Parts: sequence; structure tokens; C-alpha cells
Amino acid sequence: MKKILVVFFLILTSCGYQPIYKANENTKNININEVIYSGDQKINDKIYPKLPFILIKDNENLSKLSLESKKGIKITSKDSKGQAVSYRTTINVKILILNNNGNIIDRKVVQKNFSYNSDENKFKFKEYQDKIEENLINGIVEDIIIHLNY
Repeated sequence: MKKILVVFFLILTSCGYQPIYKANENTKNININEVIYSGDQKINDKIYPKLPFILIKDNENLSKLSLESKKGIKITSKDSKGQAVSYRTTINVKILILNNNGNIIDRKVVQKNFSYNSDENKFKFKEYQDKIEENLINGIVEDIIIHLNY
């Protein structure tokens, strides 16, 4: 039994497993000169710090990052009284990396959405919507990091 356990342990530790969401060495050192925001400022302020970019304002030869985001909350169904019963929150983010001449080096467009039901307690419902927004932003950041890794 010990031999089987040791062989199993050796096979697992030497397989070269790495987490897929781990940023590799190339994405940790992407230097940019300027960040250009457009769209929903609140979403942009939550996304940018989670991305693997280093802002160096003194060097004009570095790339620029353009971040455009849009958030929408739609009512997907209503009851017989006309009250909203379910909603869908959608967040769209377009990220562009531009060289110092303004040409596009890389682009990624990510859209995430989530459907959910309404709640009678407005305070809890607002907190729930904020959690949904944060989860959607984290999913978008993960997609962007995966795109930058490959």
C-alpha cells in the first residue's frame, strides 16, 4: 500500500500542473504609459487595479491602455401587477492596447451577464446586485488575464 501511495504522489508532483488563472511572467511586466477610460467609471475603477499592468508615465515609448466599459440592468419579467420579478445585469468591457503611434496591438471584448430574481427587501436586493456586479467583474478580469497569457 505504501508503494502505491508513493508512486501516486510522485506522478502527481511531477506532472507540471499550473493553475490556468495564474499570470505568467510575460503578463506581470506589461508596462504602459497611459490609461484611457471611457464608459462606466465605477466599473473601470474596479477592473484596472486587478489587471497585470504597470503604469510608467515618464516613458513616451510605452503602450497605452484603453478601457471602455458599459453596465446595463434589464427587467426580464414582470408579475400580473406590473412589478419586476427578475432582472439581468450585463457588463461589457472592451480593452485595447495601443502602441505609441496609436495602432492597436491587442484587443479583447468581454461580455458577462447574470439573471436573478427580485427581493422584497430593497437593501438586501441592492447588496445582492453589488455582489453580482463584483462577481461579473472578477470573471471579466480572469478572461482578460487568460487572453494576455496566450
